[in-house]
Amino acid sequence: MERYLIIGTAGHVDHGKTHLIQALTGISTDRLKEEKERGISIELGFAYLTLPDGRKAGIIDVPGHEKFVRQMLAGASGMDIVLLIIAADEGVMPQTQEHLDILNMLNVEKGIVVLSKIDLVDQEWLSMIELDTREKLRDSFLRDAPYCKVSSVTGQGISELLQTIMTVLQTTEGKRSDLPSRMPIDRVFTIRGFGTVVTGTLNTGTIQKGQEVCLEPGGQTVKIRNIQVHGEHVSEAYAGQRVAINIAGLAVSDIPKGASLVDPGYYNAGQILDVELFNLASEQRTIKQRQRIHFHLGTAETLGRVHLLAQEELAPGEKGFAQIILEEPVVAAKGDRFVIRYYSPVATIGGGVVLSLANAKQKRFREKVITEFRSKAEGGLTDQIKKELTIPLSSDEVRKKSALGQDEVQLALDRLKNDQTVVILAEDGLSLFWLKSTAEEWALKANAEAMKYQKTYPLRGGIGREELKRILKTAVSHKRWQLILEWGADHQYFRLSSSLVQAVSEIGMPEDIRQKLDALQKIWEKAGLNPPGQETAVAECGVPAAKFPEYAEYLKTNNVWKQVGEFYIAASAIEKAKIILEKHLQENGQITVSEARDCWQTSRKFAVPLLEYFDSIHVTERNGDIRVKPRSAQNPG
Repeated sequence: MERYLIIGTAGHVDHGKTHLIQALTGISTDRLKEEKERGISIELGFAYLTLPDGRKAGIIDVPGHEKFVRQMLAGASGMDIVLLIIAADEGVMPQTQEHLDILNMLNVEKGIVVLSKIDLVDQEWLSMIELDTREKLRDSFLRDAPYCKVSSVTGQGISELLQTIMTVLQTTEGKRSDLPSRMPIDRVFTIRGFGTVVTGTLNTGTIQKGQEVCLEPGGQTVKIRNIQVHGEHVSEAYAGQRVAINIAGLAVSDIPKGASLVDPGYYNAGQILDVELFNLASEQRTIKQRQRIHFHLGTAETLGRVHLLAQEELAPGEKGFAQIILEEPVVAAKGDRFVIRYYSPVATIGGGVVLSLANAKQKRFREKVITEFRSKAEGGLTDQIKKELTIPLSSDEVRKKSALGQDEVQLALDRLKNDQTVVILAEDGLSLFWLKSTAEEWALKANAEAMKYQKTYPLRGGIGREELKRILKTAVSHKRWQLILEWGADHQYFRLSSSLVQAVSEIGMPEDIRQKLDALQKIWEKAGLNPPGQETAVAECGVPAAKFPEYAEYLKTNNVWKQVGEFYIAASAIEKAKIILEKHLQENGQITVSEARDCWQTSRKFAVPLLEYFDSIHVTERNGDIRVKPRSAQNPG
């Protein structure tokens, strides 16, 4: 697949960024009246460049004025290579350095240094500016970058710059279309007759006309009506392209600033980010605990506070683990780069990399927390996948949680499978992957909870499956929960008995409860088919009235009692009654209620529910006022 790349500009105000783009493309990126009147860029500008080899690349023109660094940050997040533009008559200026710091924080790795306005200086001055620039960029990612000297007025050096751009782009990897789609929105407007249009750089994935995408933050699903790339209608757009999307169902006011369009289910928004934070050496200021900041990620900007986990402050040039506590949610994923700026006075002080979204604020100076953060920061692809497998997931679900490509996910899962570090469950023909160490830890907890429950409620025979799920906070579907339980029972971590989970070890009945059970059993066996008054008998056995249902359920489950209508009758008495009943039917062919009462030497109060009980287990069949043998028993075969 063809690679699509974005070229961005950076540099001090009035160093010729916009004029250079116009000289390269013929397109003026200043679209606002104020921009034209003041001669400076205020908002992001966009154009496209046709390269000597025929390919088109998008161009983002960022403002250079210090007041508009916020807009510069939004544009820089989408760049593949940067043109760092330095006016030959002035050299490196304060905003040049801040832009360079931002590009470093955002991990832009390739670029070209463009010395502009060379028509205003002589050769000696130009050579001096170049030497000074090389010295100041010596420790930056542009230390080995090519230099081009141009004049947007005379056209000198423009063709050489085009050729250099093409050469650098040929060795630039670009953005990945095989990942879930994600497009930070940088402009929102309305076109009469079409409705709401959003624009941005498609950072990853592909999008198609008619596709449903998700607006985050918010989680609202919207449909793509039309797509434009470089002013042309297309049916599909790819990662690395500048895209304009006409969406259905949303007004301009419905789209929050800094929102993103993403593949549904793959990216989440949050207000607490686990991060590795860097303090710029060039600013010579510390980042303190609870420092209030402006936070920038993609096109999103919000206020927040720094929550340092292992330090009281970060000195210039230092890095450390932290959480960023934001005032508004942002879309973020592992590996995202961000920039922070002082709340006041506003200046870039640092940035870093997102390790994960978090649900809660962490306690400081905890070794376990620091170790976990270090693992997130240093772990490779397989480690990243392992962190997702806290519950059984299919490969597609792993993709959604990690926002990684299908090939990467499958490779990592294959490694884990070969290393025997995952448990594999089968669900409707799909393989579910569960980290083995997590599965074993979970199973041990399940057994411990079952044991604890059985000791607390010894008569219940075990803990209900759904009750255990609630206690262990296992957020999976009902079907998947049953698979998990079956795996645990198959591997003898615990036992399953119908709807109950039982501890793997036998738990003895407490002696006082055993004595009460024995007493109940004796009274009911002695009573036969004339069960005693429940209240009197329970009191006689020392069983609390509120606990009697548990005792009764236990005796039923263990086949000591049978429930006959609203009465409990000893199972041994029921068996004798069955023998008597079957003998009578054999001799007489039928039985009435009064005959049954006399045969069983009981009252009508118990004889009627007993006959209904035998009807239910197909010993008898009712025929008007009499009972007979069931037809199947009368005509065997």
